[in-house]
Amino acid sequence: MAEHDVIVFQHPVFWYNTTPLFKQWQDKVFTLGWAFTMDGSPSQLAGKKAVVTVTAGVPAEHYTPEGANKTTLEALLSSWRATLRLCQFDIQPMVKLYGTAFGLSDEDVTTAAKQYNELLASFAA
Repeated sequence: MAEHDVIVFQHPVFWYNTTPLFKQWQDKVFTLGWAFTMDGSPSQLAGKKAVVTVTAGVPAEHYTPEGANKTTLEALLSSWRATLRLCQFDIQPMVKLYGTAFGLSDEDVTTAAKQYNELLASFAA
């Protein structure tokens, strides 16, 4: 990670969080003195762009205050923002793909893939 300018953290939403294996990876990699500091000095990740990309099984309307989950995906995954801020990342907007458990249409998959590819390409420019 130290050698790259943009880090993409991609995972499915699993019980309103990351997967257990991804969480274990975070616990091993985001260490004091390397990924974050307590004295305000720059970490090894300071200033790198961070993009959190998630897939959610249910449709987007479930992740609204009025929907089945009664909150947004950003609120449920707010620990990401806190972690990335602690590690001094340049936090980019979260990328979300909803409805993956219910079978997205070919058109939906193509559109999402195109948008994601364009986003990633924008970081290489």
